[in-house]
Amino acid sequence: MTDGNANASLKILRDRKTDTAGFRAAARKICASLMETLSALLRKQGADMKCTIFVVILRASIAFLDPAMRMFPHAAVGVVGLKRDEHTLVPRWYYENLPPLSKNSVVVVLDPMLATGGSAEAAVLRLIERGADRKRIYFAGIIAAPEGLSRLAQHIPQKNIVLAVVDEKLDANGMIVPGLGDFGDRYFGYKDT
Repeated sequence: MTDGNANASLKILRDRKTDTAGFRAAARKICASLMETLSALLRKQGADMKCTIFVVILRASIAFLDPAMRMFPHAAVGVVGLKRDEHTLVPRWYYENLPPLSKNSVVVVLDPMLATGGSAEAAVLRLIERGADRKRIYFAGIIAAPEGLSRLAQHIPQKNIVLAVVDEKLDANGMIVPGLGDFGDRYFGYKDT
């Protein structure tokens, strides 16, 4: 899962004292490392890199966009808007803009946090509905809870899931433990929400 550089970046992300600039720099490094891992995995599996499509789940996944485009400069990008209801933990769709998908598309869903797995599951099911082959759908994220990983692995091969680390569990509020707080809020500079 993680190498020495990713471990150092992960430690910075987990530190609640890390400021916004430091958080963004560490996120950039770990996302770049994950894109290298993903590239190696796709080559190993013989995937057609020219058919790669990244799907960003707004808003936290924007952190992956620059490292993904640097590693895969010809990839198309789709965007989906999903917001988890903090009481029910159920994702709500509010936006979708996807390029044409086919069984040959190599689709990579990006989301830094895989907690309950609800948003990732909703995105994957929509991609399958739009024509993607579940065996060619990948997921890249920084931290996962075992519950979210298990839920996502019901829809795509577990070998297609690239993560920096799997944490201990989810708490009663559906938050990853130990986690790192709200990734999006910290990345976008929102104060203690």
